Amino acid sequence: MQRILNCRTSDFSQSVTAEELKQAISASEGRVIMAEVAAGAAPLYGEVTNGELLCAFGADLLLVKGMDCQTQKIQGCDGLRHFKQLTGRLVGVSFEVLADNAPENPRAWDPAQLEQVAEADFYCLTAYDKPGVTAARARAAVAQLRALTNKLILVAKFYGAGLADADTYAGFVAAGADGVIVPAPSSYRGASEPRVEQVLSAIRTAGGLAITTISSSQEGADEETVRQIALASKRCGADVYNFGDAGVAGMADPQAVYTLSMAVRGKRHTWVRMAASRLR
Repeated sequence: MQRILNCRTSDFSQSVTAEELKQAISASEGRVIMAEVAAGAAPLYGEVTNGELLCAFGADLLLVKGMDCQTQKIQGCDGLRHFKQLTGRLVGVSFEVLADNAPENPRAWDPAQLEQVAEADFYCLTAYDKPGVTAARARAAVAQLRALTNKLILVAKFYGAGLADADTYAGFVAAGADGVIVPAPSSYRGASEPRVEQVLSAIRTAGGLAITTISSSQEGADEETVRQIALASKRCGADVYNFGDAGVAGMADPQAVYTLSMAVRGKRHTWVRMAASRLR
């Protein structure tokens, strides 16, 4: 698993297929941590990028958010390729799904943008609770992206009123997504453990990876809160635990990543992940 989740440092142009990455994540038995990095946020400490800091505290996958696909600018480094080299991790790029009549946005999903970020190891389509950004719109974006790549595709659809029904999330897998991101228990209004468990079960039954996310600034919550959310997510059957980018300086609090890691995979897996060379 670790050889897949680490970048292949001998050849950073070598791509990892969706099936390879899904198998590696499934084999980890609910021990994979993903963390988002806001491309435009200055590093917490100038000596390293936020991605390097998150990896040092146990993150397996990094998801870059808010990046201009044309410039590929990520604060603290020289673009997406350099970011991958510095972190030694598989790095994904997030696109925001917008309504059909929305103004052009260099960070939004557009098939024309895909070639610009071919260095990415996986992609995420994020659909916020905005007018015109429906589940159907997100499914259409997934299907469009699936037709253009064999890399892993994740999708996150958020609702201001809470979670949608389980069939809605399973529908993203049917449209071509490899994994679906939903709010972790107690991290979002209405995200009770029974409801999240039902949604994750539907996603997995449909053949997708079930991913819970700690967002809405709880990325910076106290350690006990993070620990309880982590354990609830594991009880619900999460394959991957994701952190949003609103903890500190455009990323999760690194201590929160460490706390979650210790809760869901213990000292052995956490410390090995933190210490392992990129060549392993």
